[in-house]
Amino acid sequence: MSPALRVLPLLAMALLSAAAPAAAQGFGMSQGGGDQQLQVFADNGIEWHSEDLRVIATGNARATRGTMTVDADQLTAYYRQINGKGDEIWRLDADGTVTIRSPTDTATGTKAIYDLDKAVFVLKGAPARLVTATDQFQATDSLEYWETQKMAVLRGDAVATRGPRTLKADVITAHFKDRAAGSTAARPAAPAKSSDGAAKSSGENLDLQRADAYGHVRLTTATETVTGDRGDYDAVTEIATVSGAVKIVREGGNQLEGGWAYVNLKTGISKLFPAPPGANGSSPRVQGVFTPKKQDEQGRSGFSGRVPSNEDFGNR
Repeated sequence: MSPALRVLPLLAMALLSAAAPAAAQGFGMSQGGGDQQLQVFADNGIEWHSEDLRVIATGNARATRGTMTVDADQLTAYYRQINGKGDEIWRLDADGTVTIRSPTDTATGTKAIYDLDKAVFVLKGAPARLVTATDQFQATDSLEYWETQKMAVLRGDAVATRGPRTLKADVITAHFKDRAAGSTAARPAAPAKSSDGAAKSSGENLDLQRADAYGHVRLTTATETVTGDRGDYDAVTEIATVSGAVKIVREGGNQLEGGWAYVNLKTGISKLFPAPPGANGSSPRVQGVFTPKKQDEQGRSGFSGRVPSNEDFGNR
């Protein structure tokens, strides 16, 4: 057997990962803190390619560091040699059924590249998914998570869901902060559980602060659907705005068309304007089509008319 390829019979090994400051919670394998080791396990064997500076683990492979785990059919760890400090993993590739898990948040897909130097992982799947205590995200092209910025970027048929509310677009960026596990704001009634049914350990979890949507935006609530070219959602104030060729469709078929929508998801009140605040130039008037519940004697199902403009709605 070539000295560059050795199969480790114990099916487990540990390499020193990069020294880093104490980790923020959420996803943070690159920020495990100090000299904490990144351990790799596998059922079928581990190959150590010393000439290529990589390790391949196959069969229910798992990499762990602190409270973070990466599970896959196959894991490939790339490392570099540090004089006097041993070996340091700088990248982890996962293939097959991939699960990246912190104590409170889970990302799943079919392929992942975790760059520990840059503190970024890119996950692909059909679709790739990210699940936090309060929200679910998915995308068909890729899902990126940036540890330092606490930001997820979803590309391709991107979807963000919280309860009955859904935001869809070509691309969605989600911005988070850590929330203490004891916080009751927007928390589910029961603690989140891991895949084996056990309650997840305490710590902090990702708390959505804001989401921005680009291209073919579609915001759906329990009572209406708002479509446009670009949108944003503030999870703290529960206010969303949508701009471009905006259309609001409510239950019963009533619809409004304009250039900028202000949607208060807390009160259920939506406002539509010809253009965003501060926009220069003239804009088409806001138009509306309303459908009554009953038809008139001639069988007509509704009427169309102009909806009052900005001043009629009051303050934005």
